[in-house]
Amino acid sequence: MPRSLRLSLISPIYYHPASLTLSEAVSRADKKDIGYEAIIRYGFSFSDENLSLSVTESGERDGYSEEERARIENGEPIPRKEGEDISLDAGSYLFEQLPFIPDEKTLPRIILPYLTTANGEFFIRIYKENPFECVVQLLFPSP
Repeated sequence: MPRSLRLSLISPIYYHPASLTLSEAVSRADKKDIGYEAIIRYGFSFSDENLSLSVTESGERDGYSEEERARIENGEPIPRKEGEDISLDAGSYLFEQLPFIPDEKTLPRIILPYLTTANGEFFIRIYKENPFECVVQLLFPSP
């Protein structure tokens, strides 16, 4: 099992809908300002010996404003803005920050050790951490 952490998200993170593949999200993040993030929700299922992945929705948001950052630091939720129709819901997640940026071809092999059911969903979050680096995080809902 990979070395993952348990993440408790106190309030949801909202995103504007955007039709993104993993490679498109990474490419877009490279060109955006620090704080940009994209989320991709994948559904997965096993059939015979194959793992099938499909994007069920995706979204993006620009970095937080000073006011929003102050709210986060004070433990206050960020209100949903108009047009933010996608969310990473509050709750518990198994969390892993990858030391590399995966592609769609290798993604099934990367997530396989995390899967505990035959069908479900997971999220990939792409975050522009600094001018030269984007990070990729895997989030698996957990009870």
